[in-house]
Amino acid sequence: MAKSTALKDSVVVDNVDLSTFAHGVTPASEHEKIDVSGFNATGADEFLAGKTEQGCDVDFWIGYGSNESFQVLWPLHRDRTVFDIAWRPDQTAAISATNPSLEGLVQLLTFSPATARGEARTGTFTFTAADENGLSYVYT
Repeated sequence: MAKSTALKDSVVVDNVDLSTFAHGVTPASEHEKIDVSGFNATGADEFLAGKTEQGCDVDFWIGYGSNESFQVLWPLHRDRTVFDIAWRPDQTAAISATNPSLEGLVQLLTFSPATARGEARTGTFTFTAADENGLSYVYT
């Protein structure tokens, strides 16, 4: 598998391309670990996969203009909107097995942009899966 550098990622939130404001993406899918261990000769633990929690953290530079990060994200959070998100590694290439798109319906439950004197305005936003379909990779 070829190694790559994250330079051309695509981040689309509620059908608005925010790629130029995004500078970090961390998708996550975690199954709850349920202990079903019983007494046994080896003393080994046994686990089953339980509930699944999925989401995607995206680091955005904060811009306040029309269709910029603040104007897109704040109303989605404020209004408790369920909306679509899509991320793929290379915006210049079509969706494929080597350029999958992570997609799904999400909510933005926390809104917390940060700033410090003399530094660029930024924030990490967690998009949490909002329905039973969760987030999934699309290859075509």
